Amino acid sequence: MFDSQALDSFKKSGDIVARLRKEVPGIVKYGKPALQICEGLEQRIRDFGGKPAFPVNVGINDVAAHYTSPPGDTLTIPAASLVKVDFGVHVDGYVTDTSVTICLDPRFEPLAQAADEALQNAIRAFKPGVKLSEIGRVVQTTITRFGLRPISNLTGHKIERYNIHAGKSVPSVSAVGMNGTKIEEGEVFAIEPFVTLAKAQGAVTNGSSAYIYRFVRPKGATSEDSKKVLAFIQTNFSTLPFASRWLEKGFPREVGKRALQDLIRNKCISAYPVLIEASNNPVAQSEHTVLVNHDSCTILTGQ
Repeated sequence: MFDSQALDSFKKSGDIVARLRKEVPGIVKYGKPALQICEGLEQRIRDFGGKPAFPVNVGINDVAAHYTSPPGDTLTIPAASLVKVDFGVHVDGYVTDTSVTICLDPRFEPLAQAADEALQNAIRAFKPGVKLSEIGRVVQTTITRFGLRPISNLTGHKIERYNIHAGKSVPSVSAVGMNGTKIEEGEVFAIEPFVTLAKAQGAVTNGSSAYIYRFVRPKGATSEDSKKVLAFIQTNFSTLPFASRWLEKGFPREVGKRALQDLIRNKCISAYPVLIEASNNPVAQSEHTVLVNHDSCTILTGQ
């Protein structure tokens, strides 16, 4: 249960997200550099008085999550693509998280519609005492009605201060083995159905690259540069995810690159691999952050 100050910070964070959600469809266009989308939206978050809770993710086609532009990225938005823009805002560590899917080809619209409808149905069912496995059943039932398939190994998540993934998960399938975990009043969750084609494997796998990282522990760096970079990470990002390109605010690119390699090797930070649909089929996503009330939930991130 959060106190009034925390709830006020969640509301401020969510209000920023709600405003920026409306801008996202207008900034995703064929030929637009992914780096420009990431940095532009992150700056808009700061302009409104928040901070990025994690690097803006731009997931194209079969890339489901965790792609943010690395330093010097040359990736541009392809023609006739399906693009997920996943972003979050924090105010004093209180995070709200959202995702919008943009279809640059009408063929993909059923995927986005299924994700949106699954999200809305999940929100309607989201109340204290309901098992999280039941939310998964609602999401899966909605998606399969469209003749599509949910991603089984990506979930929504409970949120706490400076902690985006705080223990409880919100599945997109009728999950078993969750030990009857229930929703409780006063909790904050990000609900995020992921949808792919019926013929797809319906799961994600780790790609070979990672551009997003998270602080793990303060000791273990072996060089002076690594120690300085680690201190910069801890001071500026706490335990929230950060992008390799964000280190350029404090260090030359090559220094940051070498330090990251050392810090990963010594388990001072961990990496989030880019997640790709296992059969390379397109993925849509829809996401809101909600606050659980006495008998329902409130969407913090707009409509």
